Amino acid sequence: MMIDHRRAWDVLDIAQPADFHDPAHESIAEAIRRLLLRKAGTDAVLVEDELRAMGVTIHQGPAYLFELTSAASSAAMGEHYAEIVHEQAIRRRLQAASQEVRLLAENAEAGAVEQVEAARAVLDSIVAGKSEAHLVGATIDDTVASLFETPEFTPTPWRDINGLIDGCRPGALYIVGARPASGKTMMGLNLAVELARTGKTSVFVSLEMSESEIHKRLLAQLGEVDMKRINTGVLNDDDLPRLQAAQEQIRALKLAVLDDPAVTVAQIRGYVRTLSRSHEIGSLTVDYVGLLQGDPSKPRHQLIGEFSRAMKLIAKEFHIPVIVLSQLNRKSEERMDRRPMVSDLKESGDLEQDADVVLLLHRDPDDEDKRGEVGVIVGKNRHGPTGDVRLAWRGHYMTMSDLAFDDFGGGGWEPGA
Repeated sequence: MMIDHRRAWDVLDIAQPADFHDPAHESIAEAIRRLLLRKAGTDAVLVEDELRAMGVTIHQGPAYLFELTSAASSAAMGEHYAEIVHEQAIRRRLQAASQEVRLLAENAEAGAVEQVEAARAVLDSIVAGKSEAHLVGATIDDTVASLFETPEFTPTPWRDINGLIDGCRPGALYIVGARPASGKTMMGLNLAVELARTGKTSVFVSLEMSESEIHKRLLAQLGEVDMKRINTGVLNDDDLPRLQAAQEQIRALKLAVLDDPAVTVAQIRGYVRTLSRSHEIGSLTVDYVGLLQGDPSKPRHQLIGEFSRAMKLIAKEFHIPVIVLSQLNRKSEERMDRRPMVSDLKESGDLEQDADVVLLLHRDPDDEDKRGEVGVIVGKNRHGPTGDVRLAWRGHYMTMSDLAFDDFGGGGWEPGA
């Protein structure tokens, strides 16, 4: 961490200062963490100054910091060593916890059920984060005061969806589910562009498409140029000024694309962390969760559950909305009305559980009356109503838009039960 400050957060994301066994190493890691929070460097001289400001004197002496930097072979191995430090810390805590559980078991005065619950609490504390203990009334004033502040919602591009979910909330997890070719990537990219227009950087992670393919979709969306003509290169004179205008918009757009078909959740988190050092992050969109890589020895439903929880934690940590795209299973196609349900989310019920909002897309291209529409079911809304919304399907421009306000007697929204 003292060799390359750019990797220091990656290390501290894995191994916290308290994970280091030697008190001197714990103090050094804490000094580095404080320097990083101030966006300062982390070389040995600055760390020594920070330790002095903390009132800490390491028993090995000031020269020890320089010995540590000399002993490290490469900063690139930092994350690997951090994993070792973290695992050893867990083992030490487990050893201490086992002794505490043994003492609990030897207490003949306590009831067996109470002993089991106490033992569980001890074991849970091994890996659980630390939270300040307080009564609920201690923070009520802050909550009431926040009611008079401007909400942090960022509106979506769609009026009727905003009418149900208000917009995208920092710290919340949004799931967009659909069968293949039903518009989940289109909606995800439309959302990412809209969120990028707020002045904060939107991150779009694509496990299916290359950055060049995303460029083409953006050209179609922002320039309103037929996607088929873009793909075939058969452009007309009217397309050229539209493409040039869209090109200028894309240059100015605060949208970062990570196109890696083998990306992992840890790598996504690292990418967001790295980007956050130079940009204010406004949102993260992942297309799509079923393609994320993980431990092949684990059942797929367990992996998807872990991915879902990790995305929720990213939303909380970076205080951003995270939009995760997901395929639906075939059950909806077996129903008479082909209407999807939240339980159709593929491979894991954890997606439904962790999500703050679930949007389900469905189309019926065989229905002549609704061929130009896409249905959006707000199947879950943790902080508000559910319901159905109908949007205009403009697939040739890779976008969805609001239906005319009077197309359905006042709007395209139908309240949920």
